[in-house]
Amino acid sequence: MGGSALNQGVLEGDDAPGQSLYERLSQRMLDISGDRGVLKDVIREGAGDLVAPDASVLVKYSGYLEHMDRPFDSNYFRKTPRLMKLGEDITLWGMELGLLSMRRGELARFLFKPNYAYGTLGCPPLIPPNTTVLFEIELLDFLDSAESDKFCALSAEQQDQYPLQKVLKVAATEREFGNYLFRQNRFCDAKALCWVCCA
Repeated sequence: MGGSALNQGVLEGDDAPGQSLYERLSQRMLDISGDRGVLKDVIREGAGDLVAPDASVLVKYSGYLEHMDRPFDSNYFRKTPRLMKLGEDITLWGMELGLLSMRRGELARFLFKPNYAYGTLGCPPLIPPNTTVLFEIELLDFLDSAESDKFCALSAEQQDQYPLQKVLKVAATEREFGNYLFRQNRFCDAKALCWVCCA
């Protein structure tokens, strides 16, 4: 996900004079928003189901401005990325839509137009106003946590009345997440996961 590989991959075979790098790239990308505001190019196919709308995701990403070789934002070099909940922890609408189009293990490149990224104001001083940004996103894993979220939001009395099959599904989901975090040596996160639902 380095800048030089990004630019080399985009420029190969592109000889359209007068077009910017992102304009050339966008011509071969899939429109996933319906208005060409979020465009996608799959670099490596994933497997399994698409990300669910209420999922919690583990992703690696790097964000680029058109004329910069280095990312302006990245978590790629962190040993273990932070678990992020769709609809809560992800601030870019384009990234949210992009993730909903992905499968486990997939690596994709996205172009986000300003209304799906940093808007008309940008994010001074780093992101200028009305800027299209490129993100490379790798979906490491996700877990559909909708049932767990619903259960954890209930009072203790309501949880006692919850159907057994749904409680077992919640327990399996929480166990799977806790085990994953534990294997990543993220003991505090695994412990916090337990306390969130048991509190």
